[in-house]
Amino acid sequence: MTITDSTIDPRPSVVAGGRDVHVVDLSVSYVRGSTRVTPVSGLTFYSPSSRITALVGRSGSGKTSILSTVAGMLKPHSGAVWLGGIDVTALRGAELDAYRRRHVGVVHQAYNLIPSLTAMENVSVPLTLVGMGRREARSRAGALLERLGLGDVHQRRPHELSGGQQQRVAVARALAPGPSVILADEPTSNLDGSSVAEVRDLFRAIADDGCTVILSTHDDRLLSLVDQTIHLGR
Repeated sequence: MTITDSTIDPRPSVVAGGRDVHVVDLSVSYVRGSTRVTPVSGLTFYSPSSRITALVGRSGSGKTSILSTVAGMLKPHSGAVWLGGIDVTALRGAELDAYRRRHVGVVHQAYNLIPSLTAMENVSVPLTLVGMGRREARSRAGALLERLGLGDVHQRRPHELSGGQQQRVAVARALAPGPSVILADEPTSNLDGSSVAEVRDLFRAIADDGCTVILSTHDDRLLSLVDQTIHLGR
């Protein structure tokens, strides 16, 4: 594993309420058949707020495992993940659920939009499920869609949208709860050139607003905007 970009301060930030992510000596392993596989071993990196960190590596190098661990969806074999003053790997039960709801926004490779719902509903319904009132949820969803250039298509369903528009809806859904960190798994893998440019500029704007952004990618067009690149599997 190599980290490139000397402008990134390598020191951890564990300030309560902070948005910096610090991955410390992380190892992830699992059993496949009769073999134990360890895609991530002893990984340490620091991803500060308002910056974009890209995880780059061949298939199986652990990119998705790292994102899942930061999201609190996968427990590592050893090591720790911190978000500000929160030790994510120590959370259990209701505390872990609250961390996912309040602090993490995930953008999936395949968008994961609900086909029967409009763009507005895809963004607002998850907010109502975590206790936000319907009117407030729709207001927040509408404002986000407007901000992302989707105000004129918010009543369309996913099949009526372009790939770039669907990905922007997925980003709006991830942003809706006001997360501290946005995690994106190959966010441009299904997009054409013009849509890649839209999504690339969108992630830059999200980081500039103060979020920590960590994404995995094989797309050289995205790497031009990141602040830090972590090469895995070397």
